[in-house]
Amino acid sequence: MAAYQRITVDPDQIQADQLTLTAEQAHYLRRVLRLPSGGRFIAQDGRGQRWLAALTPEAAHIVQALEPAAPQWPPLVLAAALPKTGFDDVVRQVSELGVTQIQPLLSQRTLLKPSAQKLVRWQRIAQEASEQSERVWTPRIASPISFQTWIHQETTEGSAYLCVARKSVAPLLSQIQQLLTRSPEAAISLTIGPEGGWTAEEISVAIAHNHLPVSLGSAVLRATTAAVAAVSVVSMAREQLI
Repeated sequence: MAAYQRITVDPDQIQADQLTLTAEQAHYLRRVLRLPSGGRFIAQDGRGQRWLAALTPEAAHIVQALEPAAPQWPPLVLAAALPKTGFDDVVRQVSELGVTQIQPLLSQRTLLKPSAQKLVRWQRIAQEASEQSERVWTPRIASPISFQTWIHQETTEGSAYLCVARKSVAPLLSQIQQLLTRSPEAAISLTIGPEGGWTAEEISVAIAHNHLPVSLGSAVLRATTAAVAAVSVVSMAREQLI
């Protein structure tokens, strides 16, 4: 199939073979992408459903329902302590890289206290990043929770990783490679700290709850950089197995 631009729609916008466009969607297709009447694009719901559609003078016409895409498996969850700035970029880039869920965390050193509007914004950014990277499933942005709540959730030993700096621990890459050699279908979670890093207490609690401390290298990375770097490591390791 030819490469088509993508937009995310609510399934309720589709009635029979007609797709009703919001004003924002119509503007994007007509003014930004400059699609002519009859120009084709893919509409997707972010949960695996896709349709080939053609722009009409009033709205859009469903040309063909495409084969549904299975959920991304195995899951890759990023839990990240909220930085003071830059979380928009984290959401965008890790969504492009293929995370299935983003869990914002409030740690002892977290400076940002997000509003409800922030959560809506992050979900929208994840949606746009999925469209751009041609991913059919949009990552879910969970409501922020405390680090303690996250760590105490049930985890599978050997597949939950806590990224730390200035510690003599194994590299994330080698640990991921070992895990995928044993269990190619293992679900993976990555937990990234805030500016200033984790406290000693937080690291101890995480280790006690089956989170393996790992390193992203000798350099001390910004929190936003570390999140993208960690997801990149896992994505590339998985790609090598395909």
